[in-house]
Amino acid sequence: MTTDTPAPTELDQALRLDVVDLVGRVGTHRHVERSVPAPGDEQIGSLAMTVPTGADITVEAELESVVEGIYVHGTVSSHLEGECSRCLDPVDQDVTARIGELFMYPEKVPAEEREDTALLEDDEAPLGPLVRDSLAMDAEERPLCRPDCPGLCSQCGFRMEEDPEHEHEVIDGRFAALQGFFANSDDSAEGTDPEPTEGTDAVDTNSTDRPGQDA
Repeated sequence: MTTDTPAPTELDQALRLDVVDLVGRVGTHRHVERSVPAPGDEQIGSLAMTVPTGADITVEAELESVVEGIYVHGTVSSHLEGECSRCLDPVDQDVTARIGELFMYPEKVPAEEREDTALLEDDEAPLGPLVRDSLAMDAEERPLCRPDCPGLCSQCGFRMEEDPEHEHEVIDGRFAALQGFFANSDDSAEGTDPEPTEGTDAVDTNSTDRPGQDA
């Protein structure tokens, strides 16, 4: 059973390092520096902070030939941009992340393990996935414009920085129904005259009849 290999991106193609001069020469090493512009065909960084299209991604690394393959270690740096996770203002971040990977000779790795192993490809070390993962790990997941950013009102989006006392009246849901009930009761009671009790005769207070008087 075979699996489809994803097509290489612009970043993958730009960060393939030729190591033919090191292959099979255990103990030899070479320093490399390479800067490539961030491509526009993928998002590099985290969900919150990404490398803008065209911004430099710079790799400085040492390539060392070992028995199993080529060991690459050094740094990758770039500039990331995003939004404050509280107030949504623009924020940026300069990242310098450590990288380290042993790119194995394919013939030294069992076939069933190759899918999960970094391999040399045609005497080249493909740094794209390593660089991508390292920048993502060092990028802020919840960036802030400043540590004490008060953010936005969760109900209306008002900027709390402009008025720290801003608030909304909060009605306890347990009493909201009772407030409506009493309001309706008051409305129905206004303008209504009391009715006489059923079965009771009205008393004529103007009658001139008195007990013991002749009609």
